[in-house]
Amino acid sequence: MKKKVLIVIGIIITALLILFLGTGVTKNPKVTIINYSVNEDGSELNFTIGIPDSIGYTRGYKNKGGGVKSHYLNFYNTFGGINSSWGAKFDYVLELDEDDTEIYFNRTGGGYELVLEKNEETGEWERPNK
Repeated sequence: MKKKVLIVIGIIITALLILFLGTGVTKNPKVTIINYSVNEDGSELNFTIGIPDSIGYTRGYKNKGGGVKSHYLNFYNTFGGINSSWGAKFDYVLELDEDDTEIYFNRTGGGYELVLEKNEETGEWERPNK
């Protein structure tokens, strides 16, 4: 009888760990850019993100591009469930090269949306015209 109870407890603990850790490796495709600024030498973009839904937090991002031209950013949910704010971040820094021209955020279905682009004439970063 004790062995069956221990097995059931082990299964429950394993399921909870998978739920807790599993949420932190899922992408959040609903991230929007709220504010942004570029430092004086143009090497860093400081930006603040928001999530339009009432639930959900991000803990970080991975850059799938960069180096030259475009940055493709994938944002990841926090660990601990959809509405867990544990480790949540809203302010980020992206390193830029002078040849970078575009920044995209991941979207549902694996696609990307252009959120900022560098104006060819002025060299300023701005939101794209839609």
